[in-house]
Amino acid sequence: MKKTILLSIIGLFIFNTCFSQKQERLIQFSGYTLTADSLMGVPFAHITILNRGRVATAGPDGFFSFAAHEADTLYFTCIGFSPVRYVIPAKLELDKFSVIQIMAKSENYLPTTIIYPWGGREQFPRAFIDLHLPDDDLQRAKKNMDRERLAELGERLEMDGGEAGSMALRNTSAKTYYYGQLPPQNIFNPLAWAEFIRAWKRGDFKKKDK
Repeated sequence: MKKTILLSIIGLFIFNTCFSQKQERLIQFSGYTLTADSLMGVPFAHITILNRGRVATAGPDGFFSFAAHEADTLYFTCIGFSPVRYVIPAKLELDKFSVIQIMAKSENYLPTTIIYPWGGREQFPRAFIDLHLPDDDLQRAKKNMDRERLAELGERLEMDGGEAGSMALRNTSAKTYYYGQLPPQNIFNPLAWAEFIRAWKRGDFKKKDK
């Protein structure tokens, strides 16, 4: 009697297993995850088989392909998109099934967060005293128009094409004007000597204390 009951239980278990396997036919599930507004691929979307705990991932173009069973419940998720639930139809004619899953974008607004550069409230006075505000547009303009700064930059600045061409023309003109004779030297110019003597008397050549 016990053997008969045991054999009956084993036979019932085998029958239920075979029946379940026959009902849950394995299929190749594939398709694309696309955006709702532009029909572009949703890259790396996750497809979770809820009733089995398995997860598949779409490619960079939104294509996915994996093995599933009929009547499985799929859950499509991706950051920036609203999740979508899809149930595979039961009693399919073929062992392959394809879908195009549309996913709508979602915007999540986080609460405003202010990050302070100091660790605690007791550090605020020192941070306030040591604070160096950047120059505004007016202060930067005044620094850029400083005469000493402009003069220093002018001494180091090389001539552009127009200035170099003008100097070359003046030198050529001076050589042409004194062609065939020695150009005048200021050391023999009495007016230059007179100006030198007046400057010497005024003390222009004395060393000035800064």
